Amino acid sequence: MATPTTRAEFIDTCKRHLGHPVVKINVTEEQFDDRVDEALKYFYDYHFNGNDKIYYKHVVTANNWSDKVHSCNVVTSGTGYANSDTVVFTNQGGSTGSGATATITTDVNGAIQTCILDTNGEGYGVAPTVSVTTGGGSGASITCELGGWIPIPENILGVVRIFPIGFSQSSTQSIFNIRYQIALNDLYNLISSSVVPYFSAFQHIRLLEEVLVGQIPIRFNRHKNRAYIDMDWNITTVDNFIVIEGYEYIDPDVWPDVWKDRWLIDYATALFKLQWGNNMKKFQGTMLPGGVSMNGQQIYDEAQQELSAMRDEMINRFSLPSTMFIG
Repeated sequence: MATPTTRAEFIDTCKRHLGHPVVKINVTEEQFDDRVDEALKYFYDYHFNGNDKIYYKHVVTANNWSDKVHSCNVVTSGTGYANSDTVVFTNQGGSTGSGATATITTDVNGAIQTCILDTNGEGYGVAPTVSVTTGGGSGASITCELGGWIPIPENILGVVRIFPIGFSQSSTQSIFNIRYQIALNDLYNLISSSVVPYFSAFQHIRLLEEVLVGQIPIRFNRHKNRAYIDMDWNITTVDNFIVIEGYEYIDPDVWPDVWKDRWLIDYATALFKLQWGNNMKKFQGTMLPGGVSMNGQQIYDEAQQELSAMRDEMINRFSLPSTMFIG
């Protein structure tokens, strides 16, 4: 049997497991693709070979600050507007922000196509309302949202933690931190003595940081593809890096070895069988030439049993122990 290395070869392998081409599989090509996508999603979420740890870095930009306007969204375009019309940001809910400006672009009918921020402003507690001062336009609706978050790529399934940002007594970011001073003054003493006091001291320092400062809270949902970071953004600056530890799925288009995974082939085959049985159930009992009758329900039931057993196998044999995971 040839080892599959592409999506098409993977589908052909699963079809042969069901008896193709000796047996006609009553499933459309679109349904085959749908079931492969379903199998891959389950594989990504639960199999230890379906995802991998990643350290994702984001370059801080001016619109990341939680009190600044991040972006504008044109809800309805309206008509009769001009590129020279003025965009106005109005505070609401007691907010005292200021400084945000934007420019609109319109088509030949004066419909607003984009609203692009020129400056992000600052000091906004809630997102301001957006309006356009115009001589003849009407019907447009524009909204905006504040920062406080960074975009996360689609291939990242979940976020575990964010690396420390800004100064830390146990970090090595400047000559004033404890690690630097100990290395500078006491390194030769450590060579000739036990490192236990050194290790214990830093464990105690980390404990104090955890109690008095704590970790930076993060919120992530994979359907939003955003990581909200609840911190004082003034501890960082534009062009600095924010590093997040997370998990990304293994893309079979990049790593074709995924297609040869035994469990994935068996699971996709069972899904094909389930789809086949579901398609044939409406012809249950139909007599064919030679006295043979269709029994789609049996095919469907067998597939359900196989899938249930494979999901149990996944949890018991191929899934890593549960850990702190946001996503």
